[in-house]
Amino acid sequence: MNAELLHEAEYYQVIDEEQQIIKCTLCPFECELGHKEKGKCKARMNISGKLYSLTYGFTKMQINRIEKQHVLHFFPNSRAQTFMTYNCNLDCVFCPVSDISQVEPETISGKKYPPEQAAMFGLASGSRVMVFGDSEPLVSFEWVRDTAKIAKEKKMKILLRTNGYFNEEPFKEILEYVDAVAIEVKGLDNDDYLRNCGGGNFEHIKKIMKLIYEHGTHLEVSLIIHEKNINNEISAGALAHFLATEISPDIPLHLERLKPAYKVKDLQPTSKDLMEEAFKMAKEAGINFCYIHGIPDHPENNTSCPKCGQLLIKRSSTTTEVLRISLDGRCNNCQTEIYIVMK
Repeated sequence: MNAELLHEAEYYQVIDEEQQIIKCTLCPFECELGHKEKGKCKARMNISGKLYSLTYGFTKMQINRIEKQHVLHFFPNSRAQTFMTYNCNLDCVFCPVSDISQVEPETISGKKYPPEQAAMFGLASGSRVMVFGDSEPLVSFEWVRDTAKIAKEKKMKILLRTNGYFNEEPFKEILEYVDAVAIEVKGLDNDDYLRNCGGGNFEHIKKIMKLIYEHGTHLEVSLIIHEKNINNEISAGALAHFLATEISPDIPLHLERLKPAYKVKDLQPTSKDLMEEAFKMAKEAGINFCYIHGIPDHPENNTSCPKCGQLLIKRSSTTTEVLRISLDGRCNNCQTEIYIVMK
């Protein structure tokens, strides 16, 4: 690859200048790389002792409702421009977008979008929210940051969907340019991450979730559920307990139904019974807002006031009705403040 055509990455250290060995410090894997070696994510490569992003500017785009991102407390029923970048630092067996998360960057075809152009696409689409997600946006850290910075200057709201397995220093930097973060938790311990995603550390991701909340950035969390050795109702209860007791009981928790994909194409979708049992245990653990995704028109996809029970937002597979919640995020019935961003 021609380094002159690539974007030099940030967050790396030179280990041996003579031998051209460097260490990437973007995520906790901290890959040590010799000349022409790629990191675990495949998106960052050592060329002659410098680290380069192989995916800077490569993205797919789509426009849909914000609810399609399984984020329900951030500008509900708004239009969202989504940028789907390439590659990921995890290799999850149930990944629904493995065609872009596990690609070799050299095989990516299509046009690169400079940050200025991508931000203008978002603005011209009439979308209120710009989303970076679907694959893992932070392996394209520099492009996401540069684009988000320009989009925020143009008064767009920024949502980041990420697995959260990144070092604190770059995460603190990206938080300066985003308004909301959706963390996709893959398991409740390191064995889960190793078995299902090829690595990862849940204790580190817990620190990142706390960091996001303490920064004042809107936070939502999701967990994929399935009967077979992935996450079950016990996992849902444990994650809900952590959120309720160590961050806030108001953090929305999204329980995701597994659909056959990638390395688990032989599995059946998660049963409705397990999804509802996981929901029950999450609520019993003290979380105020829990949602079931993947079962069309399920009633536990609506938002109700945790104090008086008033139905605030009603959702179906295709529509969202904002019913009895004010623009400043209060229940119109009892005036309870809801953890939600409306304006």
